[in-house]
Amino acid sequence: MFRLSAILVSLMLTLSACAEIATDTYEGNASSGIIANFGSGGIRLRHMDALNALRVERGMQPLQLSATLNAAADTHARDMSRQQRAWNFGSDRTSPQERATRAGFNGVVRGENVAETFKSELLVLQTWLDDPASRASMLDPEATHLGYGWYQESNGKLWWVEVLGQAFPEPVIMAESK
Repeated sequence: MFRLSAILVSLMLTLSACAEIATDTYEGNASSGIIANFGSGGIRLRHMDALNALRVERGMQPLQLSATLNAAADTHARDMSRQQRAWNFGSDRTSPQERATRAGFNGVVRGENVAETFKSELLVLQTWLDDPASRASMLDPEATHLGYGWYQESNGKLWWVEVLGQAFPEPVIMAESK
């Protein structure tokens, strides 16, 4: 089963390598330039679509993109750059859960994957899928929401953060009967 997933992701990587820069796929090389020129919405949606394809293939529910988890991921990516360390703790010692709650996420963080690289968005996804712990968090059946963020330094180095969360159900408020 994992072989099929690896083949699908490899196919996506191959197709993205054949595409022109105008497709808004960040290639992760000097000719691609600054990631900000590629549109954050498209990058996040491509990541979510690729991950959801793997999840659906395994009979799991697809993830929903979360603006609050995106904000937590973006903030942590910038903080990792300041620390010059790709890890799951903030410079203020915050955990992934604390950062997500601070950003307004109403739920539980199921996992957080981080990377420091010059690689493209799809190569980072493949790197996480190749790591058993990262893959387990990405394929956690309890996860319902996804946050994806990055920060690029002036030298081109990228700091990537993926946050997977399980949202609490919205409370149902019953109208008072008179």
